Amino acid sequence: MSRIIYVNLSDETIEEKEHDLAKLYHYGRGLAGWLMEEHVPPGTGRHSPENCIVLAAGLFPGTEAPSSGRLILAAKRANDSGIQYLNLAGPFSQKMASLDINAVVITGRNNKDAPAVLTICENEIKIQYVPDLKERKVSVTIQYIRKELGSESAVIGVGPAGEHLLPLASVFTTYPEGVPVYNCVRGGMGDIFGSKGLKAVAVTTKAYFQAKVFDHEKMRESSKKLARMIVDHPICGGALPSHGSITLMKMMKSGRLDFTGKTAATEQKGEVSKEAGSGSVTSSVRINRACAPRCVVGCLNRHAGGKQSLLSSPADNEVFAALKEAFEIQDQEFASAFNRDAFELGIDSVEFVFTCALLFKILNKKVGKNELMEALDEVRRLTSLGRILAGGTHGVYRLFQDRPALEPMVTRPSVTEEGRFNVKLPFKISGFEDMNDTEYLYALMITFGNLGLCLFTSFALIENKEAWRLLSEMFYYKTGLPVHDRDLIDYSIQCLKAEQAYELRAKTQSVQKVIPEFVKVLYRYFGKEVAD
Repeated sequence: MSRIIYVNLSDETIEEKEHDLAKLYHYGRGLAGWLMEEHVPPGTGRHSPENCIVLAAGLFPGTEAPSSGRLILAAKRANDSGIQYLNLAGPFSQKMASLDINAVVITGRNNKDAPAVLTICENEIKIQYVPDLKERKVSVTIQYIRKELGSESAVIGVGPAGEHLLPLASVFTTYPEGVPVYNCVRGGMGDIFGSKGLKAVAVTTKAYFQAKVFDHEKMRESSKKLARMIVDHPICGGALPSHGSITLMKMMKSGRLDFTGKTAATEQKGEVSKEAGSGSVTSSVRINRACAPRCVVGCLNRHAGGKQSLLSSPADNEVFAALKEAFEIQDQEFASAFNRDAFELGIDSVEFVFTCALLFKILNKKVGKNELMEALDEVRRLTSLGRILAGGTHGVYRLFQDRPALEPMVTRPSVTEEGRFNVKLPFKISGFEDMNDTEYLYALMITFGNLGLCLFTSFALIENKEAWRLLSEMFYYKTGLPVHDRDLIDYSIQCLKAEQAYELRAKTQSVQKVIPEFVKVLYRYFGKEVAD
């Protein structure tokens, strides 16, 4: 029986309900959105106890489907906004689905002095209160939980920044045991964990691929075919596993590149070697090439320039690129150290770099490596400057809106760039020929989230007609419910429409009467205060 787990941190209750897809046709991101709409009124505030954190595995995690280790996190953004989503890598969703858990809904607020840790094991789910983890760094939190529950535990949670509700607070997610140990995802939401007094959620089981499957043999065969489609693609099977996230950075600069020729590969390899040098690796340390088992892309650590030279994880490379852009600092070793210290606090390291660039420009302060590390220390010590820096570029700019020349330095959501590009997709599934290409692309991306597939596989799958037929077959082999490939897309479109309608209700309910402030006096003159 597949289950949805409901956890109330206020009254410490835990209950579970059956989730039968044939009766409640929601899965992945769609299930997360539906649960939010069911349990969180549209006018709920971000840090309200009534806000929920929803963890939803996609349809394929827990099966042998390749690169299906994605977890959806959902929560209310603000009282006048809709749902915020995060797409997390790591083995958490695979282990969760292997315990027949499709989603976890966390509501309420832990009012104890000790932070709460929700532990999900094979025979027990419980809330634990761990004083030793209060304001502890991320690595310490992971070490403590894995020591108590087992090294095979997959963990998501927050660092000190999340506990103090800082806007740049991130959510960390662990990788399989090895190096790197974890990643702090971009996009925030760590403050919502902190508002609930929730330090971490851990799922402990040795199982990875034990989710219920309607037809195991057919699912296995189709999974192999899908894996072959992914690894045969020059980006998914060539550039990403060979060169890691530098591939994506090159695309951000130059658009679609040809990774099939020797020239492009050689050029990229040279760039990797030049930027390598984040430390040596000994054979006793297990190196994570992939964020979760059965990932066929594998874009984490990359060797370059010799056996002992290691190009760091994607996060290190993104920080390297941010430091280069913002401060003209080109030092891979420093970028790795800076990213490590930011991650220990549980903050978005890339956004922090750009926030430093904005604030120090305002202060007309010359910034080097020492000043950047000191900025992180300000956050660690929760000084006034540290809190301002942890407010992100939006928070800093709000204090200086009389200087519009600074506005281009404020980070914007990726979707705001859509007007700059004329998206043309090579084909559309039958029934969607008249749909706008950009809107169709969004629907495809939601489909990956619903299925639990890594977005990196989109390079290989979006352009492949056979892939979509295969995905619809795999849906049937997993669930026993026959679908057409267009049904996968149509469900995603319905998910987006439901999310937009929910956001509209939130905005409508937040509308207030605009009355002169003097009304406070008249309340008291003509009225009598009502007792609570």
